[in-house]
Formats: sequence, C-alpha cells, structure tokens
Amino acid sequence: MPAYRNVLWWYVQRITGALLVVLLTLHFWVEHFMSKTLMRGDLTYAVILSRISNPVWQAIDIGFLLVALVHGLNGLRNIVLDYSRVGPRVAQAITVALVAVGLVWSWWGIEAFSKL
Repeated sequence: MPAYRNVLWWYVQRITGALLVVLLTLHFWVEHFMSKTLMRGDLTYAVILSRISNPVWQAIDIGFLLVALVHGLNGLRNIVLDYSRVGPRVAQAITVALVAVGLVWSWWGIEAFSKL
C-alpha cells in the first residue's frame, strides 16, 4: 500500500475523532439539556418518533452513524495491522472485510430511518 494512503487514513482518524467529540457534545446537549419534554418528565415514544421523523434530525443522526463507523472501523483496522505481523495481501483482505462490514452496517442504519 502506498505511504500516502496510510497518511490519508491517519488524518481521517483524527478528523473523525474531532467530529465525534463535536457531534457527541451536541447530541448530549440537545437530548439531555434542551429537551423540554424530558425535563418535564413527558418523554414518550411518540415524542421520540416525532423528533426522529424530522429530516434534519435524520441527517444529523445518519451523519453521526457514518462518522462513528468510519472512526471505529478504521481504528480497528489500525489496531489489527499495528499489532500483528501480516503481509500486504492479508492487510488488504482485512481492509476489504472491514469496508464491507462498514457498508452493510451503514445501509442497515440508514434503512432503519426509512421505516419511520
């Protein structure tokens, strides 16, 4: 694998990590501190469904899912390749397998929003 790809994935890991900090902070703030229904104790399935049905929140949640998947699976790939002695073919097979897992998991998560 060319060296620039490793550098690219190194930057992707840092960028997605920073995005996760921002997204997680926003998620906690909006979900736990800005929700009037939660503070009144009126949180129900219907309230959650109405929020999740909003296209803006769907985009934010899907973005959160995709960023977390890229960060997590890339981190897993880095751990496996850093702490094992595998050749380039096995490393490529691991990468392909993790990309396939990521694509299936992304599709599954995005598909869940279409059923709302």
